[in-house]
Amino acid sequence: MKCFNFFRTATVMLAFAGAGIVQAGESVKTVSGKSDCATCSGVTSAGHSLMIVDAKGERWVLLGDSASYKAAQKDRMDAKKMTATLASEPVSKMDEKGKEYKEAKVSEVKIES
Repeated sequence: MKCFNFFRTATVMLAFAGAGIVQAGESVKTVSGKSDCATCSGVTSAGHSLMIVDAKGERWVLLGDSASYKAAQKDRMDAKKMTATLASEPVSKMDEKGKEYKEAKVSEVKIES
């Protein structure tokens, strides 16, 4: 019985250690483009969230509450170039007209000059 508990504990520890190695090797995902307001552009129906339109024309509705997000949200209507660091996997959604956009939580937004 003690041997079984030892191997079970060792297996669990190795599983968690393996997960830590995978996470450490992941790259940080970012999205860059011109800023806009998601609600004012007709993409979402409420919230006036920050939106970035990337070089491919994909629309990214960004959600966050960090200081950098709040600062970027104030400048969202000025079509400034911004880069956002994603804090979640993007979710594909459709607006009222059936056009696709991506929605994701962000940890940081940089306004480029």
